[in-house]
Amino acid sequence: MLLLGLGLGLLVVVTSAVRVPFLRSLEMSNTTIEKRGDTKYVFLHHIVGNTFVLYLYTQDDWVADIKSIQSMGVDAIALNYGASSWELDQIASAYAAAKSISSPLKLFLSPDFTSHACDLDPLIAEIKRFAGHPSQFKVNGRVMVSSFEGKCLKQVGWQKIKSEVGAYLMPFISGLEGQFGQWGVLDTWFCWGCAWPSGNIDKTVHDFISRHISQLGSRYGTTVSPWLFTHYDYKNFLHKSDDWLYLTRWNQLMAMRDQLTFVEVISWNDFGESHYMGPIHGLQPSGTTWVNNFPHTAWQELSAYYIHAFKTGSYPTITEDIVYYWARPHPASARASKDSLEKPQGWDWVSDTLWAAVFLTAPGTVTLTSGSSSQTFKNVPAGVSRLSIPLTPGMISVKVERGGKTVARTLTTTSTTTTTSLSMTTSKSVHATTTSTATTTSSTSQATHTPPTSKWSSLGCFVDTSYPRILPVFGASSSSMTPQACTSMCASHGYSYAATEYGVECWCGSGIDLSTSVSKEQCNIPCAGDKTRTCGAAWRAEVYFRSGS
Repeated sequence: MLLLGLGLGLLVVVTSAVRVPFLRSLEMSNTTIEKRGDTKYVFLHHIVGNTFVLYLYTQDDWVADIKSIQSMGVDAIALNYGASSWELDQIASAYAAAKSISSPLKLFLSPDFTSHACDLDPLIAEIKRFAGHPSQFKVNGRVMVSSFEGKCLKQVGWQKIKSEVGAYLMPFISGLEGQFGQWGVLDTWFCWGCAWPSGNIDKTVHDFISRHISQLGSRYGTTVSPWLFTHYDYKNFLHKSDDWLYLTRWNQLMAMRDQLTFVEVISWNDFGESHYMGPIHGLQPSGTTWVNNFPHTAWQELSAYYIHAFKTGSYPTITEDIVYYWARPHPASARASKDSLEKPQGWDWVSDTLWAAVFLTAPGTVTLTSGSSSQTFKNVPAGVSRLSIPLTPGMISVKVERGGKTVARTLTTTSTTTTTSLSMTTSKSVHATTTSTATTTSSTSQATHTPPTSKWSSLGCFVDTSYPRILPVFGASSSSMTPQACTSMCASHGYSYAATEYGVECWCGSGIDLSTSVSKEQCNIPCAGDKTRTCGAAWRAEVYFRSGS
């Protein structure tokens, strides 16, 4: 029995171990993932800009990404990239990684014109660089080229790409609604925003048929995503994701399946917009406070079920009981007292609800609890059911019973609260708990505060805040974080101070306020890359100073 927890935005979720049970029953072989006669393809959006090599993102990380994404049943990765030259190096690393493991998963370029220059000749050269690669995704022999925006190229520019590269064009270009007839050069128009409601409304199949398919016919490509939340001074909003949006959207796509060819899942690693499904690794935009400690990897399992259904035309048999659940850590009306920004636009569209998606092999009884709110749902049928209860402060738990016996039970380690002193968050995490892993364990080993190298000395543990950060100049997150990795990174950029935090974060700077020092015992989270060392804690930074700098 598997229980999965997610956190919703102004939302957060709770997570434990994650497995991929669907994949055992689906038996997705390499042959299954290759092109099919019914021409249904599923892509996954990958932000290359979050894979900066100085953040310890190597070809091995690409191999891990490709293996995980392939296991979901995805056909190809859309590589979103901008203007930085190192992004092309990372793209080359991705292609090399796919080739090194003979992966059937393919890749294609998706330049992001909010950053990438509208300079046609270099763009064509970039596409040609990978066009002949064995891991390049093609449509009937034509090189797939997508984009985020690109109206600046105009039709003549897109036509040149098509002619010189032999490309199949599937860009997202905003503002073309009602003008698609004037853009005949496009093979498919990719609807980025179709993944989410455009306001305080629910999305329906009719929205897409009337607005886009009626204009585009078979030239319509679409998207699916569990949610979107972002909270920066330059973009501060959320899209409504209540009412099991991700499940609802997939079911709608199944109803529209005969009219669709391409669906893109958003996203693998867009931390800034909260809809990441991959591991928390790589670069996060400055000011991102809603990602660390909120993994979303269980979305991969849920996605595998629906991707299989979309590609084959039928939902797979459920062979293991699974419950996915998600909730915010605080009410929608809560105000973060230490947040310098206003609440995100759309905060009042979300309800205070614990959502659950229940996958059962046979009928059972499911009990959902959130603080003082609890409800037992009897005779929940085999298959997929959607359950919910009001969200109240306190611990969240889920229990499944069958035949008078508890099949599985989990208690989250994160409770909902009535207030929050940190920044607003809409992130969600995914948990998996089985009857074999539901018990707690202890270890006699202890994490230590040993300085990372002889050149760096530990200054101790310090209080950190969301604004300003204790070392605000430069930050990174890595699933292999250690004090050595952090100090080396800061030294390579010329900084004399380094700080580890949350077990996975590294911050760099040139000075620190020593008055915020606290006892070293408060920096007690083991480093993600070395469990014998500590790397700060929640809003506690373990700070190091480089002598002679």
